[in-house]
Amino acid sequence: MSADDVPVGQVIRGYVTFLGSEGPWIGARFMSFSYSVNGKRYHRSLNETIDAWSTETLKKASYGLKVGDPVSVWCSLSDPHVCCIGEQPAEKPALLRLLESLAPFGFL
Repeated sequence: MSADDVPVGQVIRGYVTFLGSEGPWIGARFMSFSYSVNGKRYHRSLNETIDAWSTETLKKASYGLKVGDPVSVWCSLSDPHVCCIGEQPAEKPALLRLLESLAPFGFL
């Protein structure tokens, strides 16, 4: 996703609902959070966010947090399921965008 691909969004307050590890062999942090938009509640994990590809973003997002802590959640105005932790989605590196664009042609 480049900056041009990011939909118009808003930043709202969410709350950490779970922190843990994805598996003992991975050692990676796992985090889920909830937020509300127009009276509807959404529950997502970091793996379901628009910038889940970025391990650095995921590490930063879960570092030092506890269940119940507030977090900033960016979500799309047109589809609140499209979200990320923080003020805006991280931009994908150009190489990753190129590889994704080649996938439909069978290059991956």
